Amino acid sequence: MGIALARIGTEVGVVLSGASAGLAPIMLRRDRELEVREEDLVLIRDERLDGYYMLGVVRWVTRHEPFLRRNVHNIYAEHPDALDSELVMPFSNAYVEIYGGLCDAGSVCNGEKGLVSNVYAPTPGSRVYRLVDASPLTGYLGVDPEKAISVGVHKYTGWRLPLDPRWVPYHIGVFGATGTGKSRLVQRLVKELARSGYGVIVFDHSGVDYAPRAEALGARVIKSSEIRINPIVFASTVSRYLSLTAQQRDAVELAAMCFAMKIYAENGGQGYESEECREALETRLARRSRGLHSFTQQRGGEGEAERSIRDRFLEEALEPVASRLNMRDATVAKLRLMIKLVVPRSVFEALPGRRLEPRDIVGEAASGKPVVIDMSDEQDIEVKRAIVASVARAAWELIWDTMSPVNIGLVVDEAQNYACEHCGESGRALETVAREGRKWGLFLVVASQRVSRDIRPGVRSNLGTVFFSRLQATGDLQELSGYLDLGRVTEASLAMLARREFYVAGLMNPLRRPLLLRVDEVP
Repeated sequence: MGIALARIGTEVGVVLSGASAGLAPIMLRRDRELEVREEDLVLIRDERLDGYYMLGVVRWVTRHEPFLRRNVHNIYAEHPDALDSELVMPFSNAYVEIYGGLCDAGSVCNGEKGLVSNVYAPTPGSRVYRLVDASPLTGYLGVDPEKAISVGVHKYTGWRLPLDPRWVPYHIGVFGATGTGKSRLVQRLVKELARSGYGVIVFDHSGVDYAPRAEALGARVIKSSEIRINPIVFASTVSRYLSLTAQQRDAVELAAMCFAMKIYAENGGQGYESEECREALETRLARRSRGLHSFTQQRGGEGEAERSIRDRFLEEALEPVASRLNMRDATVAKLRLMIKLVVPRSVFEALPGRRLEPRDIVGEAASGKPVVIDMSDEQDIEVKRAIVASVARAAWELIWDTMSPVNIGLVVDEAQNYACEHCGESGRALETVAREGRKWGLFLVVASQRVSRDIRPGVRSNLGTVFFSRLQATGDLQELSGYLDLGRVTEASLAMLARREFYVAGLMNPLRRPLLLRVDEVP
């Protein structure tokens, strides 16, 4: 039994000469031409192909008139009032970009049913049906509707496109200019991913997009100031503020690593004891003179309890490490001054309050409880990047411990701050996830305004599924087309999109090519 075309669609035209397996020119019926819009879903019925239909999307609708041709001047240009409507014989043409073939148990497909790659050019004169109810298509896509991920419906038919959850670990990108609704789309994705059994960790850059809606997402909110930064990442963050020689960088990073481990151990952290750090921090050689170093000491007779964490770092960590490395007094004085003047005080002062291990957050997400990390209380972008890197590192540690897939997604909104070419530890950590994570069920969801300049190549080239709306720069669409099949979507197509309207292309879309969705409202 064939598809009931009369019930789910309206006949709107016929295929013209020159059709291929991927693109078919069509002429629209005069009584239906105003109903057909770009991005409409259509089925082409070729009578020569038993039980086989071609599914496509309408592109490039154009209006023509044989008398009012654009390359021939006409007297009616000067006297438009004389133009009688009965003299005008307009007609409309369009193209159908064929996305695939629907096998409906006919002889062409040996009695099988499903979606296949189309290899047939439709015969001229084949009828074209504009779909008004595309829901029957779901049965041909091979995606279980109960397990499918859904974030919206096709703009014109209202068809709820089932996205294949099997391709989630191949990473997801969401791109669009300011005001297109990226955050709302990501919120919808987070809810669907959690429902599908994936663990989700959301990094809320500003603290206003996800943290206030955590309850609706079924997530717990964690302040970033509560999270322990990996001592290695903390040391790298401190040294990155400073222009150092190799020996100076060794001293500062060793001191920073050991000091962070000391503070964490004082606050009950487990596994932060180290013989190397004990020797480095406890060995203190007598100096020949105080020299310039005396001018950088804290004055005013502060007591032990009143000393800042930064001063403790300088005296309890940097001093003994510098002594052990036989650094000159002038060099130590310079380092002390640079740390005081360049490294934000908050980088050190937040250490005692960091009592939550990144691996605990990862473990909570792995158990099925979404987590939103509110990054708004961090003043420095380098510290935010350190937190992202620490959580990503903890996810890898869980993988190494279990040697099994973890099914955890790291959702990074405002990804231009974390996944860019010059984003340091976080950029490298996210790129590692993008390159290697799919084999272990560790995946990314990155959202940004731009593509080519905001997201480093190692991340964007590994995005298996991309949602995109109006883009910030003209080159971004061309960048996406370098590693995704975007069909014949153009900048003009994007310019017509309204808020919450996104194309979805890539692996999760069973059709693979771009389909225009209206994203669901998020409470």
